[in-house]
Amino acid sequence: MSEEEEEEEEKILQFEMVMQLPEHLPGPVSLPNGESVSIGDRVKHPDFGTGTVYRIATYHDELGTLLCVEFASGIEKMLGLAFVEKCAEH
Repeated sequence: MSEEEEEEEEKILQFEMVMQLPEHLPGPVSLPNGESVSIGDRVKHPDFGTGTVYRIATYHDELGTLLCVEFASGIEKMLGLAFVEKCAEH
């Protein structure tokens, strides 16, 4: 191996990463069907079942506003407004 190849191999690659944190919204927000959802409301997802909204957030990008939902199984998901339905209040 030549000296030049050894120097090239020893170089450390550097890169820059930009992380964007979501902005938390106080709510309420409107679902596509016009219903209003706030923190503490129950929503239903076709795959995950029924859960409770514990945060509303946006990254100000193509994802739009997201609901942070905790499901009974302990699973937490960030879901788009179009993917949930508000549960009827008891």
